[in-house]
This record gives sequence, structure tokens and C-alpha cells, in this order.
Amino acid sequence: MAIDHVLKLYAETIQSPYLHYGFWDKPQLIDPAKLRLDDIIEAQERYIEHLSGFIPDDVRLILDVGCGIGGNAGYLIDRGYTVETLSPDTYQEEAIHRRFNASVPFYRTKFEKFSSPKQYDLILESESACYIKMGPGFEKAYEVLRPGGYLLVADYFVHHNDGSQNPHLKASHNMDEYLRRAKENRFTLIREYDQTENTMPTLDAARVFVQRFMEPTVEYALNSLRRKTPKLLTFVKMLFGKRIRKKSAQLVLIDSAAFRKYRRYMIYLFQKD
Repeated sequence: MAIDHVLKLYAETIQSPYLHYGFWDKPQLIDPAKLRLDDIIEAQERYIEHLSGFIPDDVRLILDVGCGIGGNAGYLIDRGYTVETLSPDTYQEEAIHRRFNASVPFYRTKFEKFSSPKQYDLILESESACYIKMGPGFEKAYEVLRPGGYLLVADYFVHHNDGSQNPHLKASHNMDEYLRRAKENRFTLIREYDQTENTMPTLDAARVFVQRFMEPTVEYALNSLRRKTPKLLTFVKMLFGKRIRKKSAQLVLIDSAAFRKYRRYMIYLFQKD
């Protein structure tokens, strides 16, 4: 299976055991220009601390679907849960084996193709639901959960679609359709929480980083090429211009105002009927 190089870059630059957005208790008081890397890592730990509060008391065995590099799994294991992990990503498989020394089962497969002789108390999908096809995903969850088991989802969903090509409309499930498909597949929504505002400081911090460091660096490099090797700059623009413009357009993904317009970051706790 292919490696998700965006997640790998995130893991190796932030150097955190977590790959998710993080959770800020008082986002209105945060100045993103003053955030340190340690602040973001602490917010990531607060994320799983908050999310784990949605786990019902009768849960012991958890399948962490889209497990990343093991931060969530490690947190839950430390609190007495038995956790197994799943991802189609070979980099994440290596990270899980390094972290847990093969003591935590890892299944390298897409969730829709997962086969298990056992049934789980809870399936955790932390920022991984958007990678799973809705119909097959709910069918598989129903199959591998015990009677009365739970599906805990924390992810961003599209709540407004204006028909534009905005990147926020891609790679996310429609919120209303997701809830409808859950019901159709015999899952009852028993708790929900909108944590959009609690995640936005992470995006704002990323935007500050880009504006403060990346954009001036790129501008300096272009000006240097323009002065010293204008022909090379022309060649680079001709060869990579379209790709660069496409990547630049994706910077809207760290625009918190655009996120709020199109998406909601939701926690859903479903129970298998």
C-alpha cells in the first residue's frame, strides 16, 4: 500500500505521536502568532483526552481504524483499554511496530476489506472516516462490532456546498448524508459534539507559519533566480508552473474562515442496533 506522504511529513516535522488537529479548551483566547510547537503537541494530547471522554463505560476492546503513528492507541492503552490498530499505510505500520515493539496488533488493510474472527466493543475513527467509503464502512463496522457495540467518529464533514471548486469540499463526507447512511446501516446516534472552534487555532498557527516563514523564503528564492538566472526561472515556471499553482490553491485548507464556511469538525458516537 502507498505511503501517505503528507501525514509522514507532518509526523516528522512536528515530531509528535499524534497526527490530528488538536483541541483547544478556550480557542477565543489563543493568539496563533504566539503559539509554540509544544503548545500544539499539548493540544493534540488534549484532543484524545477529550475524545476518550465519549467512550462508554462498557468498552474494553477497541479497534483504532486509521491509527496514524500510535498516539491515540498509546493514550488509550495507558488507561486500561485493549487496543488493536489498522491502516493501509506502510509507514504507519512501521511506526506502530517501533512504538509498541509488536505488542499491539496491526492490520495493514483498508477498513472496508478488513476481516476479523473477533468482535470489538468500539471502533475509533479519528480523522480517518473521510478515507472510508460510507456504505462499505458502515457495513464493515456493523460486522466487526459486538451487539450493542459503538462507533466513535471524530472528523470534519461538509455542511455547506456552494458548487465551487474549493478544496474544503473535497476529501470530506457530506454531514447530512453521513448521518443518513449511519441510520440506514442500523447505527443510532447517541452523542454528538461540534468541536470546530476548538480545532481552529491549529489552522491559524499553520497559516502564521506559512506567512512568516514560507512565503518570504519563496519570494526571496524567486527574486534571486529572477536576478541571477532569469532563463532558469522561465524554464521552471514552464515546467512546474501548473503544479505550483495547484499546490498554492490548496493553502486555503489552512484558512480557518474557509473551513468554517464549508466544514464542521464533529464527534459522533453511534451504537450498533
